Formats: sequence, C-alpha cells, structure tokens
Amino acid sequence: MEKGELINSCISCSNKSSCFKQLSPTELKLNDKHRVQLNFKKGETIFKQGSFANHIHFIKSGLVKVYMEVSNSDKNLVINILPEGNLLGLPSLYGNKVYTYTATAIENTTICIIESSVIKNLVEKNGKFAADIIKTMNHCTNSTYDRFISLTHKQLNGRLADTIIYLAEEIYHSNKFKLSLSRADLAELTGMSTMSVVKVIKDFKENRIIKNENGIIEIINMPLLKRISEIG
Repeated sequence: MEKGELINSCISCSNKSSCFKQLSPTELKLNDKHRVQLNFKKGETIFKQGSFANHIHFIKSGLVKVYMEVSNSDKNLVINILPEGNLLGLPSLYGNKVYTYTATAIENTTICIIESSVIKNLVEKNGKFAADIIKTMNHCTNSTYDRFISLTHKQLNGRLADTIIYLAEEIYHSNKFKLSLSRADLAELTGMSTMSVVKVIKDFKENRIIKNENGIIEIINMPLLKRISEIG
C-alpha cells in the first residue's frame, strides 16, 4: 500500500461519483480536508471484515473484490466486483461498527478514504447527496439479490454466463476486454470449482460463444450467452 499524490482536489476531480456531484464547493472542500488517497497493489487488502469501520472508501481507479469470509470454510463468498466510481463500506455507515465484508484490490487500485463522520454530516445536511447515497445502497442490494439468485437457482453454465455478461456490461462496458480476474476469482464469484470454470469456458469457446486468447475475452454471440443465462 502506498500513499498517492493528491494531484487534484475533490473540486477538480473528474472521477467523482454521482453523489459527490451533488455537493457544493464548500462541502467538497470539507470532504477534501478529511480524506487521504492511497494506492493498493493487485492482491492487497483494502480493509478487512470485522475491523473497525471508521471510513468510507471511494474507488478512484482500479477494480475491487468485496467478499465475506465464511467461518470454518476455505472458500470466500464473493458479494461483488466493483470498478472505479463506487463506494465501499456504506453498510457500516449506520448501525454496524465494523466492516461486514473484506475488500481486496483485483488490479492496481487508487482509493480515497474519507472519515465516516464527514459522510454522515453531509447526509444530514444535503438532501440530494443523501438521496444518491440511498440509490447507491439500493443498487448494491439489488445486485446482491441477483447474485444469490444466480448462485442458488442456476446451473454452472448459467452462473458463468451471468458473470461474463456482468463483466462486459457493468465493469468493462465492452464485449471485448482483458480479464483481470484469475480462474480462482471466477470460481469464488460463481460458486464453482476452478476446474468447473475452466471446463465451462472451454465449452463456451468450442460453441463459439466467446473467444479467450491471451487473457482477452471477447463475446461473439451475446444473444446465445444471454439465453444460457436466462434458462440457468
């Protein structure tokens, strides 16, 4: 973990999430005084489940895996994969004194860490900011519901189809992308074994649904991939 250079302030930052765009220059300056920017290398833990939740984390750049560590199990329950522009730690803003999940950098990632008390103050004083925070939390909740439906009601092909579609549409915004996740990450995300992930990817390639060359995934038959997702 390395401290990043504060090249720009919250006011001039071009990577602000929608909620921070609702803040006035004075409020952004207040936020700026209570934040620090840190760089995390691939594989580094940003914060750990069960540690004191004193901050909200904004993903300025990079990709983050959030997951729950399950007692008496060697497997983690992956909640989501989040790109830049997302906030981490919101479930602990009210009520919980500790983080309810662990966050780890999947690729080199820059995080702005903001004191929770500042976020709470902004929520109380700025209705538009509060509304966007609620929208963000609702989006995360709905995404989690979709994930659990996929894990509990779909077969292996449907689960991996869901994940590839999510990566294309929500993370990389392209049907062709360099995959930052390892096979082990995909296994945790889909609730499959690593061998099963490899087998399903091979099946998708042989049926010309996707290409997979040198870590570059290209969806060449999105309608069929979505059909596999729908039928589970």
